[in-house]
Amino acid sequence: MSEQTARLIRTLLLIFLGLWLILTLFPLYWQFITAFKSAAETNRTIPSFWPEVWHFENLVSVFAEPTNFSALVDSFIIATGNTIASLVLGSLAGYAFARFPRQAGGENLAFWILSNRMFPPVAVLVPMFFLFDAMPWGTDSYLSLIILYLVFNMPLATWLMMVFFRDAPRELEEAAYLDGYTPLRAFVKVTLPLVLPGMISVAMLCWIFAWNEYLFANLFVGTQVRTFTIVIPTFTHGSQTLWNLQMAFSMIAMLPPVALFILLRRYMVRGLSLGVVKG
Repeated sequence: MSEQTARLIRTLLLIFLGLWLILTLFPLYWQFITAFKSAAETNRTIPSFWPEVWHFENLVSVFAEPTNFSALVDSFIIATGNTIASLVLGSLAGYAFARFPRQAGGENLAFWILSNRMFPPVAVLVPMFFLFDAMPWGTDSYLSLIILYLVFNMPLATWLMMVFFRDAPRELEEAAYLDGYTPLRAFVKVTLPLVLPGMISVAMLCWIFAWNEYLFANLFVGTQVRTFTIVIPTFTHGSQTLWNLQMAFSMIAMLPPVALFILLRRYMVRGLSLGVVKG
């Protein structure tokens, strides 16, 4: 390949990456500038790509309704509770499939569990509603969404943790048994620390799903419990949609997952790379 051809390929590649970067970042840019516009400016026929006047008070106006802040708290409680439950149950199931595959049901059962993550959620929307409505805690509660989200997060946690446990050296567990450890103690003291980066990666995936989920939250809760995803469409004034407040509230709702990813990015990279390189 000649130097001129290589330079042309690099130039085309840079142009493609530049266009891809613009397409990726433009929605975030549009969200940011819209969050600080006035309501009149956001509803103009011809859009403006920079606010005429920066309305920083929009970040405070979104909490004029006290329940809007409590919706963020409710979402955090539901996402965190579901993540803990998914991680605990998924780790136990994944360890069983990794160390005792025949006794746990084998590959077919493991794949069947994963396949539950693949079906469309809307297919079970109505049956799930009637099922949880018959429960003592009802539908409008933290527990209803925490348990419901297990249907989607636990299969993913089980499958990923199974892969991570398979890559963890069995010899260390056997050495722990020789030192007098029980299987449970060896699991907690020896095996879990080895797959900690993978556990954090799984926890982040589960937490983000529960944090962003809208379909079931829109049907199940709304009176005693409200998630932020069902609050965003409520920013209306008569027949006018307050896009600036919607964007401001959604931008605030983005901060927790972004902050978590920044804090845990080192573990995320290590966790997602577990098992990629075989020694």
